[in-house]
Amino acid sequence: MSFRLKTILGIALIELTVMALLIGINQFALGGSAATQLYQRAEATARVFANAVSDAVISTDLATLDATIATAVSSEELTYLRVKSPSGAVLSQGGEEAALAVPFQRDADFDSARSDHQIDIDLPIAVNGTTYGYIELGLSALAVEEEIAQALRWNVIVAILGMSLVAVFGYGLGTMLTRQLHWLREGARAIAGGNLGCQIHVRGRDELADTARCFNNMARTLAHDRRVLQNQQDELLEKKARVEVLVGCLRDIAGKREIIEVPDTERQDEIGDMARATVVFREAMRAIELARLEQQRLITAFDQVEEQVAIFGIDGTVLFVNAAFRSFNHALLDVLPDDFTLRSFLEEGLDQGAFPAVKDHESWIEEQLTREQGTPREIRRAPDRILLTVQSQVEGIGTVLSAKDVTDLRHSEHQLIQASKLATLGEMATGIAHELNQPLGVIRMASTNCVKRIDKGKAELDYLRSKLVRMGEQTERASQIINHMRVFGRKAEGVSEPFDLRTSLEEMATLARTQLHTQDISLRLAMSDEPAVVLGEKVIFEQVLLNLVSNARDAIEASGASEGMISIAAEFATEDGHVIEIRDTGGGVPEEFLDKLFEPFFTTKDPGKGTGLGLSISFGTIRDMSGAISVTNEGPGACFRIVLPAAHSEAEGGDEAPLSERPGLPNFAA
Repeated sequence: MSFRLKTILGIALIELTVMALLIGINQFALGGSAATQLYQRAEATARVFANAVSDAVISTDLATLDATIATAVSSEELTYLRVKSPSGAVLSQGGEEAALAVPFQRDADFDSARSDHQIDIDLPIAVNGTTYGYIELGLSALAVEEEIAQALRWNVIVAILGMSLVAVFGYGLGTMLTRQLHWLREGARAIAGGNLGCQIHVRGRDELADTARCFNNMARTLAHDRRVLQNQQDELLEKKARVEVLVGCLRDIAGKREIIEVPDTERQDEIGDMARATVVFREAMRAIELARLEQQRLITAFDQVEEQVAIFGIDGTVLFVNAAFRSFNHALLDVLPDDFTLRSFLEEGLDQGAFPAVKDHESWIEEQLTREQGTPREIRRAPDRILLTVQSQVEGIGTVLSAKDVTDLRHSEHQLIQASKLATLGEMATGIAHELNQPLGVIRMASTNCVKRIDKGKAELDYLRSKLVRMGEQTERASQIINHMRVFGRKAEGVSEPFDLRTSLEEMATLARTQLHTQDISLRLAMSDEPAVVLGEKVIFEQVLLNLVSNARDAIEASGASEGMISIAAEFATEDGHVIEIRDTGGGVPEEFLDKLFEPFFTTKDPGKGTGLGLSISFGTIRDMSGAISVTNEGPGACFRIVLPAAHSEAEGGDEAPLSERPGLPNFAA
């Protein structure tokens, strides 16, 4: 349905509604007025007739009643007329026979009379309050109904004429209104067909004209936007082609082509940015390839070294193990998954008995996982190997664990220590011989005197007894010297055990005095009364003490002094631990040598008089016992200070102890 037709129908519907209302109002007003007047006239007619026949009714003058009724019904309006007595008997009647034959029924209003087209009404004949009869009459309503119908016909005719005029004027108005809309429709169809340059005619200054102008502006804007979009599309297609070229370059770079030239790097737009990013990607891929090659070389290098290396990521999962680690731990790795952790490795090792000296498994594992950064520790591996392990945290990678088999090195060190002890015993041979000669001389003299007394027959029991007692004392003295030499000279077993510092100091002093006495050097020992139990190898520790005393002796001899003094002061259970200080009067250590004194092969002695290993071994031994050794110059000579922890602080450590990071050659870390 067109807009014009909608406009005509809308106006016609409005007109129809208005005319229907007007006709209804007119008919209601006309019909009501006529019906009321007719009903009132019927009542008036009844009253007039009642007054006219009242005398005749009273006197029962039937002839007069008949004449009066005949005169009354001659009127076209009266259909019938009847006079009744008070008892209901008909006195006289006249009119249409059909109307008289119908039983009388009073009409209350005009609407009640529409069924038979007449108004039925009755009225009493009363004089001075006395009723002498009744009048019944019927008044025809056809004339009034015909007037009402005629009025309705004229109203319908007028309504039809009005609607026709409205339709004609509506058609003209709709045509005028829809002309601009027609142009808008045609313009919209043209734009829908792709003709964005379409412009429609504009007439007038009304809203439709404004809409048409807005339509033309919209069309011009769309045409402009279309040209812009087309240009952008062309540009995008050109960029797409360049992007495809760059994607090909990326594909070639990812495929590891040797030489990839990237175009469009000089452009100052998105393609240029992408091209430059492609160059960055190319360089990154080259760097990654170089890093991969370098990583492969590192892996190959790690596989060539004898030291075991394992790298665990930040999450604890293993990232890399070298060939030495795989070979040494193949029994554990065969059971563990490929992504095992350091904890699972240690747990599996404990389950297989790879760490035989560990007693408290859980605490030992926690101690291994929280080890101090870069601190070397020895771990005993079944059946008879000793590993020197270092655990380090590398930022961004995780934990690096390295382990070196130092079993042969430890055997060599023990042999070196044993040789050093034997050399020390050789140096003390003269003093020991002098010490042994004294009790032997006393024994010889006492035995000779006893023999002489017996030969002369003067042997007295008390005399002989005293001589024998003296001989026994001297024999005991010689036995103690020999026992000290035997204990000191025995080979170390390599097992750390608790021992008493007081006993070690006393035995070392006993051996040292035999040598120092012949060189006019006195040795003083002062110890506190507190218990002093430490964890370590007693024989090796006594060698450390004897080395320090021997170095002090050499320093005193080198100073040219005729007499010397070596003092050993031991204070136990201090805040720092057990403290031992060994002082001499040998002039001290040159200041420039203090920092190098514990380095391997460093010595201040003349060539041929020292190997430079004594203090290095002593340094490692004290560090194996979780202690510390240092040297300072005090007064007339040097002071070596040893600090050791109590035995209970290390006894819980199981089979390992932190080792020194000694300067110089690491092979002597013990």
